[in-house]
Amino acid sequence: MKLTTERLELRPLKESDLPQMQRYATRPKFYRYNPIEEQTPESVAVFLQKELEKQRHDGRHVLALEPKEVGFIVGTVRIEVRDQNHRHGDLGYALDSEYQGRGYMTEAVQRLIRFGFEELQLHRIWATCNIDNAPSWRLMERAGMTREGLLRDDKFLRGHWRSSYLYAILASDKEL
Repeated sequence: MKLTTERLELRPLKESDLPQMQRYATRPKFYRYNPIEEQTPESVAVFLQKELEKQRHDGRHVLALEPKEVGFIVGTVRIEVRDQNHRHGDLGYALDSEYQGRGYMTEAVQRLIRFGFEELQLHRIWATCNIDNAPSWRLMERAGMTREGLLRDDKFLRGHWRSSYLYAILASDKEL
């Protein structure tokens, strides 16, 4: 599966993405707010290998974010059907800190939301982010998502509890 926007290609991950992923994902600025452990070149390689093996799993779509003007991966986006009966899913994203502030992730998340409603026939899409990660929760708001609540101390990461904001959007919330 491949999704496109005016400036982006959202495509399946490939083995040749590894050097770029290792370059950006091992920086503390990259994983600081992500609910993952400190990253090493080896852990990034393991992540990529696992994702390549899962690519055909129904309901889970992890895609490379590749700006057309850049020509290589600068992040990933994910949408996953969590409950087919209730037609809801969640999304996640991570971006190379060198490419923040250019609107790439907002564009990618908006496209992913449209895919979730139009192609996956979801009714509700949700996401969470660290309460200290203002760029992430602002991105969700720009993408049309609404803050629904605070999840207190919901993640124990790198020796500390962290709280998250919960955001969601419904298929009926706006024209996509």
